[in-house]
Amino acid sequence: MTDAGNRKKSTTRRGFVKNITAGAGGIALAGSLREALTPGQSEVFAAPQATKSSDGTKYGKYFLRDKGEPPKANDFVSLNSLPPFPEIASPQTYFRGASALPGATATIGWQVFTAPVCWETPHTHKYDEFLIFLGAELPDLCSSFDAEIDLWMGNEMEKHTITSTTIVFIPKGLEHAPLNFRIIRKPVLFHALYLGPSLDRQNTVPNFDLTKFDWGGPANLKIFGPPKK
Repeated sequence: MTDAGNRKKSTTRRGFVKNITAGAGGIALAGSLREALTPGQSEVFAAPQATKSSDGTKYGKYFLRDKGEPPKANDFVSLNSLPPFPEIASPQTYFRGASALPGATATIGWQVFTAPVCWETPHTHKYDEFLIFLGAELPDLCSSFDAEIDLWMGNEMEKHTITSTTIVFIPKGLEHAPLNFRIIRKPVLFHALYLGPSLDRQNTVPNFDLTKFDWGGPANLKIFGPPKK
């Protein structure tokens, strides 16, 4: 097509938009047409709704600060909380996503494992997740890693053993676990980064019995919550 033809087509389209949006309801229709001609732009540039923060500032609502309060069990608002197992150093630091900062779309934990422990039945999530295994000695979080951690992936129950600083990407819907911190020679700094507003899970193997699972080595089994009767 010639340049003149391109200019004519562009002019005709602008004229069509201008004419059809004149009169009552024109502004709303124009917005819809702009969205149709440039899909997704309104979402990309949409600004957060302006709401006041509890401290009276405009952006204070985006800050979650440690208030120095004693850590508590099952605390899904404060940054510091009591860990679920004694094998995790206390207190643990955990950002619980939308329950702590409304509107947040990620959760992340910082936990230091000081002794072997295993848990978790096979499950999936609605959003992507990253499991991050680091050494816990500053400043070198890579070379200070000294542990052996087993993680099972997929419905094939494919076993992977982590022996160095590692980041595991778990796409949404991918089955994973159990997880066995089998050997801890030095403390391990573990992060679970979940790209969802709150940590959800869907168990994929009904009545999975961790007590009968072949761990392939020592297993210090722990279960979240009270023991089953």
